[in-house]
Amino acid sequence: MTSHPVLPVLDDLARVIAATTSRQDPAPTPCAGLDVVSLRRHLRGGIGYFTVVLADPDGDERPDPRAWTGPDDADALVEAITELSAVVRAALADGVETAAVRVPALGGTFPGGQVLSMLVAETVVHGWDIARATGQAWRPDPAASQRAYALLADRVRPEYRGGPGMPFAPEVPVRPDAPALDRLLGFAGRSPSWTPAPTPRTEGGRPGRPDRP
Repeated sequence: MTSHPVLPVLDDLARVIAATTSRQDPAPTPCAGLDVVSLRRHLRGGIGYFTVVLADPDGDERPDPRAWTGPDDADALVEAITELSAVVRAALADGVETAAVRVPALGGTFPGGQVLSMLVAETVVHGWDIARATGQAWRPDPAASQRAYALLADRVRPEYRGGPGMPFAPEVPVRPDAPALDRLLGFAGRSPSWTPAPTPRTEGGRPGRPDRP
């Protein structure tokens, strides 16, 4: 039976997405500037991109993962994740890990094993973003987090961080002996201790606007 660390991560991501509610759509996430629905839309574009490139590794058809304009509800994303899982299994059975895969949106052509590690990084980090924003558990296999960390540490350069339009925020310092997930999150520009800000309360005990200076 063909397996890979990304498959259980995709299963966990589908579980977390399926458990979100429309009331949580405007909730902030640890991914700077993105609320839950915006991050879900970002994930939908990325999931669709990986589905296309892994189904046709040397093909010319490559969508723009940033230009997703279709449905962005939770059910649509869960369906897309399920489709990607099936494509990953088929690709693994066809030996994609040693094949050359064209991923121009991610910088060129890479061995399939490295492309799968890119997918692990995308799903582990953004799965944590969604889970943390919506109060859900997120406990990926430490081996998956370590795999993602190794890939990012090898590929992310300082000039990719912090500026307008850059894909990564500045690195957050994390203890070198911290769990693999925390080290991955810190490298990806997240504080592992991030929690949503408490909802301000009015005198009557209902949510209200924060005090203005």
